[in-house]
Amino acid sequence: MQTNKPEFWEAVGFWFRLGWISFGGPAGQIALMHKHLVEEKKWISEDRFTHALGYCMLLPGPEAGQLATYLGWMLYGTLGGIVAGFLFVLPSFFIFLGISSLYFYYGNVPFAVSFLNGVKPAVLSIVFVSFLNWIPKGIKTKGHWICFAATILGMSVLRIPYPYLLAFSMIFGIFSFFLSKQATKKKKSPSEEERFSIGIGEFSENVRRREENYKILKYMGGIGSAALILWAVPLLAILLFLRTEFSFWKDLILFFTKTALLTFGGAYAILPSVAEYATGPAGWISLGEMIDGLAFGESTPGPLVMVLTFIGFLAGAHRYDSILSGVLGLTLTAYYTFLPSFILILGGAPIVEKTTESVPLRFVLDYVTACVCAVILHLGIYFAKSVLLEPGASSDSCLGAPFSCVRWMPLFITVTGVLLLRWKKDISIYWIAAGGFLFLGIDLSYYL
Repeated sequence: MQTNKPEFWEAVGFWFRLGWISFGGPAGQIALMHKHLVEEKKWISEDRFTHALGYCMLLPGPEAGQLATYLGWMLYGTLGGIVAGFLFVLPSFFIFLGISSLYFYYGNVPFAVSFLNGVKPAVLSIVFVSFLNWIPKGIKTKGHWICFAATILGMSVLRIPYPYLLAFSMIFGIFSFFLSKQATKKKKSPSEEERFSIGIGEFSENVRRREENYKILKYMGGIGSAALILWAVPLLAILLFLRTEFSFWKDLILFFTKTALLTFGGAYAILPSVAEYATGPAGWISLGEMIDGLAFGESTPGPLVMVLTFIGFLAGAHRYDSILSGVLGLTLTAYYTFLPSFILILGGAPIVEKTTESVPLRFVLDYVTACVCAVILHLGIYFAKSVLLEPGASSDSCLGAPFSCVRWMPLFITVTGVLLLRWKKDISIYWIAAGGFLFLGIDLSYYL
């Protein structure tokens, strides 16, 4: 697949726009990136996209944010990765800053939530169309389909945690490789002249690889040193300027750093333990505030893990009864939540790109991609239920009275969006805005 490398500022504009429309959790965000970067703009090839996604799904932290950083790195190196990851998160940072401030003062933000609720069914239509286009490219063999089906069964029926399913897909991929023709086919023995030529070629190749490996190790050393400095500087600044309250801010920083490094399987896997600590031993927020924060996280663009910044804001604001302390808490939480992701991507990307030359690793990562497709489908179904069904609707209630549990306006927006996007692909941003303003207009009409 031929790709077109964009101008740097064109890419910057895209990442900034993407940050404002990246609704739908990992499923929606990954689908949006695939639709725009692979299908429409053709900046990234299908193979490189799936290879990058497979690596990001192996790491702790927000998968979509890491994928944005990786794809930015692919286009413009370290600077591109930093800019892409930063701009992907920046809009949700400002949105949560505004929502948290209003919530602290007034306890509610109804009109903002109305607009965001209208955006979600429009995004759902994009997720649906993108998934239909992506599945045939991500699942190519019978083995991939088996891995895909097993992951769906494991998540939906057996409730197996995501990291175990990921490990299963890797083991299944390794096992399948050793049974494949690629692993068992025998190479023809070369002649004496061919062996001499091969020897010279291998020597030159070894020298080249040694030089490349040295550059990669030097680069990773620089990234590691930068990581330590970037982690320590804010902590030292707090020790210097806020010495009397250092213990509180230190606990906040250490907790969210640990959370970022343990977030395997996305935000849903770590949020229960975060909620338990924040509402219990730490006493940062109440249970009701935590529930409201989760609702905001589901309704806003950007990674769901951004809900942690809501906790950080209220933790600081409650302690000092000051919005400035809340802003500091939100900023520190965002910084220490996403810093590990930037380091893991920027430090690991050069090594991962070298694995594209390895047939066994690519073979195994194809099975990881099949697992990832199943995970995205599972998350997409969860997202669809939250958008299209009435709150509290269960399987039994929907079977007994299907028309009463469906939210008809979101369903209309979703179905219309699917039809429009199949007809004209480049209207996704306009459709998202239309859905938001439609819901906002309906809610405002009740006040007139």
